[in-house]
Amino acid sequence: MEKRIATIDIGTNTALLFVAGWKDGAMQDLHGASGFVRLGEGVDASRRVGTAALGRLRSVLEYHMQEMAPWEVEKVIVTGTSASRDAANADEIRAIVREVTGSELTILSGEEEARTTFEGAMAGLDGFDSHWDGLDSETQLTVIDVGGGSTEFVQGKKGHATPHFATSLDMGSVRMMERHFSSQPPSVTEIENAGRDFKAMMDKALAFAQPSDVCVGASGTAVILSLVHYGSDSMRDMPRSSHLTKADVTEWSERLLAMTREEVLTLIPRHGKGREDVFAAGVEILRLAMEKLDAHTLFVSPFGVRQGVAIRHFRKSG
Repeated sequence: MEKRIATIDIGTNTALLFVAGWKDGAMQDLHGASGFVRLGEGVDASRRVGTAALGRLRSVLEYHMQEMAPWEVEKVIVTGTSASRDAANADEIRAIVREVTGSELTILSGEEEARTTFEGAMAGLDGFDSHWDGLDSETQLTVIDVGGGSTEFVQGKKGHATPHFATSLDMGSVRMMERHFSSQPPSVTEIENAGRDFKAMMDKALAFAQPSDVCVGASGTAVILSLVHYGSDSMRDMPRSSHLTKADVTEWSERLLAMTREEVLTLIPRHGKGREDVFAAGVEILRLAMEKLDAHTLFVSPFGVRQGVAIRHFRKSG
């Protein structure tokens, strides 16, 4: 008999739903939905989630409960990441989650988030990109998850489920925008200052990381960049390619950083609502990360934290 669960990943910018089944020893991707919450709005400065953001969270969670209803899931697992970790009023987030979903919020540490992302990203790429299928199982790679509040780096080998290095940096697309960009497009000086700030973080956090020819993007930033690059509407409709070269990422970063908010939204109309002011910052973080790691290729996985959470649940439940 097929078992079904739902996982909800409450991030700094979005809250993402994943409905999963488990049948014949394999996880099934049944349904997904996303919602804009911008939970991290102002959290970097105030360390509190505001009333408006809490209202958005409640609305999105109610929407997700409606979305999952036809699937008759037996369990709902809700996790929180950067904004939830940093918020002094995290109890208010917990109360809303409990009231709307009936589940308790599990706040992942930065390292837990990184390792869970690695597991999800690896599962998502198998059989998804023909070039990925051609990589050796011992290929050293780095999964990069650019969130709104933090960026996770996880290193491992393609054929191994357990990573050997994981860390989380306290800067994502929302934080970079709030800390450094006073306008859109930002000035050259603001872009340079943001780059110096993020490079300093990487120099410290990645001191024991290895160079990595191949990276895997597992966040909304990487997914949307791949969709824009290939002119596709969804990852389900992608050709047997999702990867971008370092030159591709650099070109898109330069282009996006020169755009107004309206121009960015026009570029990503279906997926861009709520991201139009931070998308350029997220792509710039990807570019800086690839530069730091000496990477030449960025594969993009359709899976991330919420899929990793589902995989771990099914494994633990036998």
